[in-house]
Amino acid sequence: MANTLSDDASVAYTVKAGDMLSVLAQQFLQDPAALQTVARINRIANIHRVFAGRVIKIPRELLKYVPANAQVTHLRCTEVLRLDGPAAQEIRLGSTLSEGAVLRIPPGCQLTMTLEDNANVRLLSGAVVRLTTLRRNAFDPSPEVKIDLLDGRAYINVLQKRLPGDAPFRVLTPTSVAGVRGTQFRVGFVSEIRSSQLEVISGAVAVQGRSHPLERLSGADHGVATPANGMSMPVESLLPAPRFSSVAKQSQGQALLVFKAPDVAQQFHLSTADEANFNTVRTEGLTTQAQVLVPEFNAQARFFKWSSITESGLLGHAADYAICKGYLSSNALRCNVPFSFIGFSKPHFQLQKVDAGVVRTVMDGPVSRNQDHLLVFKGLPSGQYRWSIEYEFLPGQKTRIDGQFELIADSGYHA
Repeated sequence: MANTLSDDASVAYTVKAGDMLSVLAQQFLQDPAALQTVARINRIANIHRVFAGRVIKIPRELLKYVPANAQVTHLRCTEVLRLDGPAAQEIRLGSTLSEGAVLRIPPGCQLTMTLEDNANVRLLSGAVVRLTTLRRNAFDPSPEVKIDLLDGRAYINVLQKRLPGDAPFRVLTPTSVAGVRGTQFRVGFVSEIRSSQLEVISGAVAVQGRSHPLERLSGADHGVATPANGMSMPVESLLPAPRFSSVAKQSQGQALLVFKAPDVAQQFHLSTADEANFNTVRTEGLTTQAQVLVPEFNAQARFFKWSSITESGLLGHAADYAICKGYLSSNALRCNVPFSFIGFSKPHFQLQKVDAGVVRTVMDGPVSRNQDHLLVFKGLPSGQYRWSIEYEFLPGQKTRIDGQFELIADSGYHA
């Protein structure tokens, strides 16, 4: 459970035998004169007479710190991406980002940055973020992180659980503040209507509207919306993704994909791609119906990522579908499934098929890329698949991404 947000403003120090507060102030405070502030906060009448075992609170803003960094560990963009502001510089795979950096992700781009504690922040097209605070002090095991999300969405995975008393990890929008320990979650902000969304995948996140007197704790599979007035709405369940229903042939060489959606869903988010790992997103946007009109299929699968959206604007769980017009081989309909490795250095790839808990490895090894950087698996039967790509973002430094999809080899189109 996350601490209240206000508790994150200070660190607790237990006085040891032989400690002198004036010496500690020289070592740890930005300005030794701030010792008087510490004394006042802790009601210490005489800074020369503090007994061993006493716990004192020290505001983090008074502590000496060293800069922490984030590295760009995944980047896929059709144009040059630069840091915003007067010190603009080109961003590349492996670039180092520091406190104060502002990122604007252009349409069609994806960027993931990894912090020093291995937390990952993934940004898709349209996101605008500022790394407002990114620093370390002598007391906290983790860096202090404050990210301002000014538009779009941030997908965050805090791998290292932060215990009470550790440095805060906060994501702020103009209408809400989310305080995190160890969890996977998303934060969104729609600048046009000034509405914020928090969606928790695992763990727990404390969120407080800017105008709300109390914070709300959202657990896994739940979320909280905060409209423009800054008053957080009640915690609600995230909706399941639409499920594939059918393919129907249409006129002019098109096909209609129909999905069955939760009755309470108000709208849907749909992304499409030509590769299973969505390395290049073809289209992305909102729709009011869980169906999409596409060109007729062939044996090579095309990919669709669906999420349902609540009336309050919370984005539900996502589901990836790979759909093709299947061809018959060995008594089963099959598809050809491509993966893109553009932008990946020395990739190691794993693909597995999962049937009723039984896992069969299709591939587990290094990738030899052809000229268009595609690896196409031919003749895969329908079913559930999961994949991972491990790669170098700097020489000798590796990271990984993963995903899953349901492959549907359709027998043909229905009138």
